[in-house]
Amino acid sequence: MNAIKALGILTGSILVFMAAIAGFNFVVDSQCYYRCETIDPQRRTLNSYYRVAQRIHAFPETEVVILGSSRGETTPPLWIESATGMKTLNLSAAGSELSSKLTFLKIAQENTKLRKVIWFADYFELISETTDAKLKNTPALRRYVGEESSALSFRQWLRELQSLIDHNTLEASLYFLNNAEETQLNQGAGSTIDYKLCESSEFKGKETPESLAKEVELLYQNYAARVLPPSQSLKAQEQFIQEMSTLAAKGIEVIVVITPYHPTFLKRLKAEHADIYQRHLDWISKIETLSSRGVRVLNYFAGLPGDDGSPALWDDGVHFTCRGSMAMLKGYAVPF
Repeated sequence: MNAIKALGILTGSILVFMAAIAGFNFVVDSQCYYRCETIDPQRRTLNSYYRVAQRIHAFPETEVVILGSSRGETTPPLWIESATGMKTLNLSAAGSELSSKLTFLKIAQENTKLRKVIWFADYFELISETTDAKLKNTPALRRYVGEESSALSFRQWLRELQSLIDHNTLEASLYFLNNAEETQLNQGAGSTIDYKLCESSEFKGKETPESLAKEVELLYQNYAARVLPPSQSLKAQEQFIQEMSTLAAKGIEVIVVITPYHPTFLKRLKAEHADIYQRHLDWISKIETLSSRGVRVLNYFAGLPGDDGSPALWDDGVHFTCRGSMAMLKGYAVPF
């Protein structure tokens, strides 16, 4: 009987402890997964997608938005703003794919004076398997994903409940409380880049030729083995084409930039994975049909302007520097 009583006390203690952890994580809500029903620019959070939404609400005078994954983060919004005179936000965020970019676009259409969209198009953004769960997990963003994903199923609800007692959630909560700096909303990714330096002959990039070669190799192995092999979603392709066409029909200028890979990366992809390379070409052909619908398509799949594969243009096999980004947009996104 004592053993049963002891077991009951132990079980009860564990349940109370778990409930306390869950309650703590729910109240702190470091990732804005539980109590962020609206977009509040003043709210602190570790959720990078929610921060993008906050940025849109904080700058309602915005006329130009840049949409990209981490590959769009080296585009200085202040460079575009200085050349065009139009308030510019860079809404690029690491991990962004079609659903997240479209979410940010919808929020921008609702809350800014949008006149121009610069979309850095990645082949892998249309692979459905890469869809980020942060959208579905964030109440304030969930409604933008679509009706099918807006309501939580029982399985999703159960996962959300489990996340409240997950050690990663607890670690995030503790980190959040120990890093209590206030949210400072600038104009997004690339806001702190010295774009004048990027344009000058003094700009050499952050890598050496040797370290860049290693980075290219690492990224190639990862992308060739994991990121690029899945086929794109045909539904996602159609949705992208339709969304860009709709923007143009509304009188919003749209520039779609087909992003390149480092020359060594691209050469190996063509030689070692001809099927993946061909799928890229097929995807590009579909995007180029947008040109007849009032959308400007800039195709840099074959390489950056003046691409010598140097650290001045590349950080690794996939990510170009601010100099590389500006080389693609000069004369199109900015009037020089």
